[in-house]
Amino acid sequence: MSEEGKVESAPNVDQFLTAGVSVRKAPGIAEVHADDVTPRDPAQLGASGLASSMRSPVTKSFRSGRQGGFDAAGDDTAGLDQVAPLTSSRPGSMVAIISNALGEDADEENLKHFFCVPITNNVKALFVMMCMFAAISLGQYFAAEAANSQSLKADVVSMAVDALSYLGNILGESSDIPAQRVVLQLFFSMVSLVLLNYFNTDILIESINIMRSSNQLDGEGEGEDAQGVEGKIVIAFAGLGLAFDAVCLYAYWYYAKQDSIIEFNEMVKIAEAEGKSVEEAKASITKPEINMLTALLHVSADLMRSTCTFIEGIFLLAGNLSNAKAEYVDAICGIFIGATIIAGSVYALYEWITSFLTWYCSLGNAIEVQCPECEAVIEIKPDKAGHGKAADAFLG
Repeated sequence: MSEEGKVESAPNVDQFLTAGVSVRKAPGIAEVHADDVTPRDPAQLGASGLASSMRSPVTKSFRSGRQGGFDAAGDDTAGLDQVAPLTSSRPGSMVAIISNALGEDADEENLKHFFCVPITNNVKALFVMMCMFAAISLGQYFAAEAANSQSLKADVVSMAVDALSYLGNILGESSDIPAQRVVLQLFFSMVSLVLLNYFNTDILIESINIMRSSNQLDGEGEGEDAQGVEGKIVIAFAGLGLAFDAVCLYAYWYYAKQDSIIEFNEMVKIAEAEGKSVEEAKASITKPEINMLTALLHVSADLMRSTCTFIEGIFLLAGNLSNAKAEYVDAICGIFIGATIIAGSVYALYEWITSFLTWYCSLGNAIEVQCPECEAVIEIKPDKAGHGKAADAFLG
């Protein structure tokens, strides 16, 4: 434990500095700043080193894990960010939009709880999206059965499993211990990944079998014996997916534009503090650009899947395909969608392993607790805490 309000060592300071956050050790104690500690691209959002709590949750969700994304600590909206994002970005993007629209949370003394979960804007947004995408996924699955479409079945898997992972984020909001939140998110992320690959593999195998059988039927001149695929249902749900992506992309552009103004004004203030005049400061600083390529990459998997099924729907509605050929084209689209999900889940597994190792290695770090009454920061070292930190992470 430190004496007289001083901290012997600050093991987490480097983590804060990397995120570009100013760290105040305690009231009345000097601040540690992160000026020029981490090289930043002045053309991108986050160039000023402004704490992510000052930026829109929409912008942060699109730039997660990069400059302009969520800080490692100190951001109340960090619960919206998944530890291991899955293959569909729609639920996460819509969660951020709703959370941003709800505004600031109520004061802590007026905050309501449902059992142990605080009803914050984060929780409201997560719950709405969890229920909404679960309902959409369920409806799309039955529509896929009615349309006899493998592509719709494959597309529904990622959104349904992603919705499940937000249950972990909601439960994580019930804990004031960051490590406990990470454990819950890691657990639900792994469950989601397992379910995602299980159902996706099942649909993928089914699609391959349908592709083979429908091709053989049509080759023998018996194509009309096949059931065919209902093009109207396919194109309707594909259009719904494209509409979601359009809303998400517009929201990113709109809020990123506002955040770029905030970043620019912050950089001007920094330049003025260095002794430059207002004119010199503005002349030497470029307003961060809104890189829409980042947003397109963020929703690329969803765009590819929806575009694929939309084009399929156009071919089906044209009426030039026999029932067997319609099933063949639909199965090909289902295989393509399943392949994109597998590729995305491989990357998600890599993210999960990285997050798990980061969390596991941090269990040996010292614990710092701020004491406002004594105006000091109390540090508990691992040799004093024993295995308490690991236990706290699981049990609270």
